[in-house]
Amino acid sequence: MNTPPVDPEVLEMLETLQEPGEPDILVELLTLFLRDTPERLRELTVEPLPVPTAARVAHTVKGSAGNIGASRLQQLAGDLEHACRPDRQDEARAALPTLVAALSAEYARVAQHLQLVIVARGGGAASSTH
Repeated sequence: MNTPPVDPEVLEMLETLQEPGEPDILVELLTLFLRDTPERLRELTVEPLPVPTAARVAHTVKGSAGNIGASRLQQLAGDLEHACRPDRQDEARAALPTLVAALSAEYARVAQHLQLVIVARGGGAASSTH
């Protein structure tokens, strides 16, 4: 993919929230995302995966990804959430493994990018295992 995993304009906008004398807000936000998202994605590894769990996790990841400008991750989470709608649950069960795999792969791409952003800002490395 040629598009960056995270929109640099969103990161620049988040930088504007920085208060003088406070810790780097961008590093804090990205570190929080990198800490919380793998925990959420682990919930998608339960077999069999309950559709309501997948829907809840997808909704949460969709919002978090949107907040940091990870638009492809946001889209994939939205696709998973949409597949979990009550009127689609039978087909959702068959599609869940593929959707979850795509979501996890894109998260790995986003996490790698965010690690580089954090390190470039002098924030050290944050945990991004999942």
